[in-house]
Amino acid sequence: MEESNWVKFKKWIYKYLGWIFMVLSLSLLLLSFSEIIPSLKINQLIEKLAFALLSSGVFAVVLKSIQFTGLFKEEIEKVILGTNFIKNRRDLPELWRAISKEIYKRKFPNISEELENRILGTYFPTNSDYYYEDYVVTINIEELNDDFEVTYTQTCKYNVILDQDIDSTNLTLKTSIKQLDGLTGIINDLEFFKINGVDATPKEDDDTLDDDTAKKFTIPLEGKGPFKIHSKFRRKYSLKTENYKLFRMNTFTKNMDVSISYPDNVCVSFFNIGNVNFFEKQHTEIKNQISRSHKNDVLLPYQGFGMSFEKI
Repeated sequence: MEESNWVKFKKWIYKYLGWIFMVLSLSLLLLSFSEIIPSLKINQLIEKLAFALLSSGVFAVVLKSIQFTGLFKEEIEKVILGTNFIKNRRDLPELWRAISKEIYKRKFPNISEELENRILGTYFPTNSDYYYEDYVVTINIEELNDDFEVTYTQTCKYNVILDQDIDSTNLTLKTSIKQLDGLTGIINDLEFFKINGVDATPKEDDDTLDDDTAKKFTIPLEGKGPFKIHSKFRRKYSLKTENYKLFRMNTFTKNMDVSISYPDNVCVSFFNIGNVNFFEKQHTEIKNQISRSHKNDVLLPYQGFGMSFEKI
C-alpha cells in the first residue's frame, strides 16, 4: 500500500531533523543580531532559543551518525540481550508471557493463555528446587502368577542437583498403584534409602500410612550437593485393573538408563511417555532383559516410560 503524503513528510522531517534544527537556530541567531526587532529582551530570548536549537541539532546529527554506523544498535543489543540484564530483572515470568503472546497470537490466539500457564507452570523450572542427573533404574520382575499378580523390585540410583541459590530442600518420593476395591495382599514397601551411601529414613506422609496403594515420603537434604540417592522398593499387586506400569518423572531429569529383567513365562513391552526424543535400545542380545537409555537430553516432568505385561 502506498504511503500517504503525511507519512512521507514525517519521515522526511525525521531524516533531516538535525539539519532543520541547525538551520532554524542560525536563522534565529541572525534575527537576534539584526535590528528588525527593537526590543533588547526579545532579542536576548531569541538568542537563547537559537543556541538551544543549535545544541539539539548537533546532538541529533551525532546520534543519527552513531545509529547509521550500527554502534548504537550494537550497544543496545548488548544491554538488552546480555545475561546481566536478564539476571537483574524481577519480572521474568511477565516478560516470558509477553514474548509468548507475540509468538502465539498469530497462530493460536484462542489457547495462548492456556499454553502460557501450562508451559510456565509445568515445563519451566520455576517451582523446582532440584533436578535429577544420571538416573539409573533397575526393575527385576520376579513373578507374574496365575492370578495376574506381579512381584518385582525397583532400585533407583541418581544424583540430586539443587538450585544454585539454595542449600537445603525436601526430596519427595511418590508411588501409586491402581487396584480393585477389596483386594488384599498388596506389597508396596521401601526396603532401603541411602544418601551419599549412608542409610536414611524418609518420613512417610500421614495420609498414606495405612494405604498400600499410595505412598508419599519426604527426606530433607542439607548442603549444596550433589546428593547421591540409592533406594529400593519391593512391590506386589494385581494387574487385573490395568496390565501396565508407568514410571513418570516428577522433576527434570538429565540422562537416564533403564534395565528391566523378567522370567521366561512373562512378556514385557516397553513404551515412551510423552518424550520428544525416545529411549534408545541397548544390549538387545540379552535374553529376558530390556535395556534403554536416554542420553544428552532432558526428560521433563510427567515424561518417562511404561511397561505392559502379558503372561505366556
